[in-house]
Amino acid sequence: MKITAVVPVFNEEKTLINVLDVINKAELINEIIVVDDASSDNSRKKINSIKSNKLTIISLKKNLGKSDAVKVAVKSTKTDILFFCDADLINLREEHINQILRPLKDGIVLMSVGLRDYGLIINFFYKNFLPLIAGERAIPYSIFMETMNNPLMKDYGLEVVLNDYCKKNNISICKNIMKDLKQTVKPKKWKNGAYLLAKEMFQIFSLILMLKVKK
Repeated sequence: MKITAVVPVFNEEKTLINVLDVINKAELINEIIVVDDASSDNSRKKINSIKSNKLTIISLKKNLGKSDAVKVAVKSTKTDILFFCDADLINLREEHINQILRPLKDGIVLMSVGLRDYGLIINFFYKNFLPLIAGERAIPYSIFMETMNNPLMKDYGLEVVLNDYCKKNNISICKNIMKDLKQTVKPKKWKNGAYLLAKEMFQIFSLILMLKVKK
């Protein structure tokens, strides 16, 4: 069974080396596809410094957004399981990766999501108001291919579309709490981070509402 990690990157020079180092050493991962989504910092240079037989690097000339960057990566490979991982994680360990991948590898579920161990307030918000829209996840390649052409899968819509597809098709989802795993929030990464975070939340809420109305 081939497992491919897909890592979209946009201006993540501070954290991506550690993230990629952990993924590269993970025994369950057979292939790593990093998509540099037209970064303007030193992300591309840092990615190119990594030497690994597992690694494939895709450099985009124009920023496409997370969902489309991921689709570019998936189109470039043929695999059994896709593992989507953000490049801005802190404290990522191989045990986190195993925790997400084992349920799929063992045939227990068809989608596995790792929820990051945030503080109490933000964790409560994500779990109760935006369930499963954040976090690392693994899903069969075949299922992703069935959802890839959904017009709602753009910008920040990837997780929302996948969740909706699984719910409609009664696909089992495993939720894992990833102890000590954190993400660098947008306001701390970029000058316009607060605006981008607000834009992301607005789009996600809009997509969720749109899908509910369609039902």
